[in-house]
Amino acid sequence: MTRVSTLLIALSWSLLLLPPPASSAELQVKEISASSVLRDKEKGITYGAEHMLDQHSSTMWVEGEGSAGLGTYLSVKFDGEVELKKIRIWGGCFLDEEFWGRHNRVKAVEVKFPDFTNSGRLELKDKMEAQWLVLPEVKRVSSLKIYLRDFYKGSTWNDTPITGIQFFDSKGPEGQVESLSASASSVYTDDYGSYDAQKAVDGWLDTYWIEGAGSGVGEYLDLKLNNRRTLQRFGISVGNGETDSFFKGANRPSSVTLRFSDGSTQSFKLSDKPDLQVFEMASVTTSTVRLTIDKVVKGVSNDDLYVGEVRFWD
Repeated sequence: MTRVSTLLIALSWSLLLLPPPASSAELQVKEISASSVLRDKEKGITYGAEHMLDQHSSTMWVEGEGSAGLGTYLSVKFDGEVELKKIRIWGGCFLDEEFWGRHNRVKAVEVKFPDFTNSGRLELKDKMEAQWLVLPEVKRVSSLKIYLRDFYKGSTWNDTPITGIQFFDSKGPEGQVESLSASASSVYTDDYGSYDAQKAVDGWLDTYWIEGAGSGVGEYLDLKLNNRRTLQRFGISVGNGETDSFFKGANRPSSVTLRFSDGSTQSFKLSDKPDLQVFEMASVTTSTVRLTIDKVVKGVSNDDLYVGEVRFWD
């Protein structure tokens, strides 16, 4: 049976300048595993549960039952006892819309806790977006299991992926500014699709905005917040991080300037690595940000500039 045809790359998750800026409400997973895992021997790929934590749309857990995997479960261990209230899940194959429809999608799960209680049936809509599962009450736990209980049928393959998962306490996600909308001064397109500005704020580290004019110097992203926010931190991943040769082959920013709605600016020098880099900002209240590419490191094989992700925290 043909499986997801994509390169699975494990990029290191090391913030170069600061410790991870996960909000106080996000619960850190110490260990995650699955009762069943798909192993594609022909391609040499294992779709392990750890892929759900790497923030890549091209890597995912896929159950290995040779069916939809009903009854398959994930085992999650936290770093100590936590207060769990919400789970955010990307339930399906988020590689692209075609693969989303061809694979099964998660319709319902059940969460079981060590005290022998459970969440009951928690349902997801059949939409290609992150969705929230809210527990009936806050659970104080150090581990849990998530069982696959129902699915939406894929048009081609009878296996069920989950691309991403996060856990939160009752406060929900705090700190990171979400629902950014983006446009760009230029966009590169080819026969494989568009690398538009929204790819830089879609939450995935392995989708890219690629500028469409020259080396990228002077090109910019216009980012609109859903309301005025006081920003404290700025994050960016640069270059095509799929492989080391891809990274060195293409242009990537080495210096950027942020311009805010009050007209003020802040500039940042970037390290030449594909990991997410996070910087402290001078506190600024704004509804928009223009990110301009000031300088670039030239690629050895092409003159296209890549930006993987742009994030802000308040």
